[in-house]
This record gives sequence, structure tokens and C-alpha cells, in this order.
Amino acid sequence: MVIAQDAQGAELARPWVEKAGGTYRALLDRYNFVGKAYNLKYVPVGIAVDETGRLVRPVGSVNIQDAEFLAELKEWAETDGIPKRWRGLPGVRPLPMNPDEKQADDHFQAAIALLQEEKKQEALARLKEAVRLDPQNWLMRKQLWAIDAPEAFYEGEVNYDWQEARKEAEAEELLKSE
Repeated sequence: MVIAQDAQGAELARPWVEKAGGTYRALLDRYNFVGKAYNLKYVPVGIAVDETGRLVRPVGSVNIQDAEFLAELKEWAETDGIPKRWRGLPGVRPLPMNPDEKQADDHFQAAIALLQEEKKQEALARLKEAVRLDPQNWLMRKQLWAIDAPEAFYEGEVNYDWQEARKEAEAEELLKSE
């Protein structure tokens, strides 16, 4: 399954999911429930959870083209047995959010509500505060960027050079009040 996170809704995430051409279920996590549950700060990321929601492998980047990882994934899916290499790895329990992360999430949720009320500037202000509080949270940061500069996210390919330039340009603006 793939889970897209877009604070602006499914209509903006759908083209990217469709472009990937997956034959699996796709869900939208507008409110970042999955991100909060597993302390996700960036995408794309692989999450291996069992039926109870328990992590069976640490959250992290995955390469589905990697033969060893693919074999482990198939082993887990077909046998329900956790692959040997995954057992005992650190990080299979998500860390709870610290006070700044909780406050950042409050701002993020408020921004979503403001977007639904078509109050873009107020939403952007809340997102900027969320990023200031949790500067390593790339999920929130990219939502800020996507709302502020949709042409860099929703038209054509993902522009990673633009993102890097934006990150450098805003570093002082967003983080100087720390």
C-alpha cells in the first residue's frame, strides 16, 4: 500500500499516485496520522507494520529494486515471519513526540483547517511556525513549500534543485528565532 501525505487533499496527491502506476491500494493521510504514529519526518519512507500496527522493521528508506530487501519483504509477506536481519534492529519502537514536535503538529493541524477555510496566508504562517519548531520535519516543510510554490510540486517532475535552493534561502528566515 502507498500512503500519500498532502495537506491540500487527495485531488493534488492523486496524479502522483497514478503516475507511479501501482496496482496496490493508495490512501491519503491529509492530517499526517501515520507520520505522527511512526515519527516520520521525510518521504519516501518504508514502513513495515503487522496487523496490530506494530513495527516489524525500523522506519527508513527502502529500495524495492534491492534484491535482498525484496526477498526479505516477500519472506515476511508470505510466511508472516520476521526476516532474521530485521530482528533486534534498533528503532522498531517509534519515539514519542517531544514538546516542540507536539506544538509543531498543533500548528500543522491548524494550517490544514485554515486551508479548508481558504485562508492560505494564515495557513502559511502556521506552517512556518511548525517548521521553526520542528526544522527536521520534511513532511511539514514540503507542505509549506507546496502551498507557497505549487508550480515546484504539482507541475512536471519533482524539482529537487528548487527544494535545495529554497531550503538554503529560508534557513535564516525560518530558524533565526530559535
